[in-house]
Amino acid sequence: MPKPRRPDPLSQPHDALFKWAFSQREHAVGLLRAALPRELADVIDWGTLRLEQGSFVDRALRHRHGDLVFSARIRGKTVYFHALVEQQRDVDPLMVFRMGVYMFRLWEQLVRDEPALKELPPIIPIVVHHSEAGWTAATAFQDLVPMDATVRPRLSPFVPQFELRLIDLGGGRAGDLVERALTALGQVVLWCLSVAGDDARFEREIERIGQALDEVLLAKDGLAALGVLLRYLAATHQRIGAEKVGEILESATGSEVRDVIITWLDKVEERGRVEGRMEGRVEGRMEGQARLLRKLLTARFGALPASARTKIADADEATLSRWGVRLLTAETLDEVFGEVRRAAPPSRPSSSSPRVAKTRARVRRSPA
Repeated sequence: MPKPRRPDPLSQPHDALFKWAFSQREHAVGLLRAALPRELADVIDWGTLRLEQGSFVDRALRHRHGDLVFSARIRGKTVYFHALVEQQRDVDPLMVFRMGVYMFRLWEQLVRDEPALKELPPIIPIVVHHSEAGWTAATAFQDLVPMDATVRPRLSPFVPQFELRLIDLGGGRAGDLVERALTALGQVVLWCLSVAGDDARFEREIERIGQALDEVLLAKDGLAALGVLLRYLAATHQRIGAEKVGEILESATGSEVRDVIITWLDKVEERGRVEGRMEGRVEGRMEGQARLLRKLLTARFGALPASARTKIADADEATLSRWGVRLLTAETLDEVFGEVRRAAPPSRPSSSSPRVAKTRARVRRSPA
């Protein structure tokens, strides 16, 4: 078996941002409207859109893919949307196959929940992808199954046929997407995903997203959105750093928003100072405990071997306290570290045990 690929350190921020934004109904409607053909989007009853529970992605692949499932009604019938965000920089040539597997898992779940089901609802697969080269793989399942032109008409009835709706974030703008259908937050989130890890593009393209960013941050939940966006951008542009990220956003927004960003930066700076002081106090307290434990152990058992000093240096605060308590009764250094258990003293027989009863009977019968 090949070794599993190590998770991309940016994967969790991608997944968290995508789900945070598009789990909210208003922004999910915008994303789906933007991704679907207009003739389909126009017949969906968007007032019935709901987020469904569960994920259908393999556990081993969740560092690469994150998904959301929605349902809505079209003329009284339910249709499902399986939206998946790609969290890798390479194009998966079998992505359309994987989406087919996830679709069948969803159908399987529906049948399991309703055993009397006689029909299956449509599922529309949507993939949000970002790579340097852009999408280069098949978007139709039938394109994965090459057939000679002379036999295609005979074989095609036996090959599943469906297509992905692809949102390609490569190149800075989302391809195959009606951007005006997105909410302002939807535009900002997709842009953030598209420039993740590319510091130069982040700084170069920030002006393009400035107006949408103003709309997001001036909304009633703008402060919460700002915190999420700044944390994501700071996590995906670590070379720039949180303070510079805030300054770049500040330069692209209006004066009202700048005040909010400055406040956030002040909080980040103050939190950093507080956390630094707290970490320093904890480290100082632990070093004091370790120093005291070394002195007490040396006084009782003599010079400490290097292995004991290493154990003390690597121990956390709770372990140091536990060793300090053991020192009160331990007879050897190994007992302090819990490496040797002292044998329990022989238990005294209970006064109600048969052996004690027999002894007492003999004593009563013996002559005085």
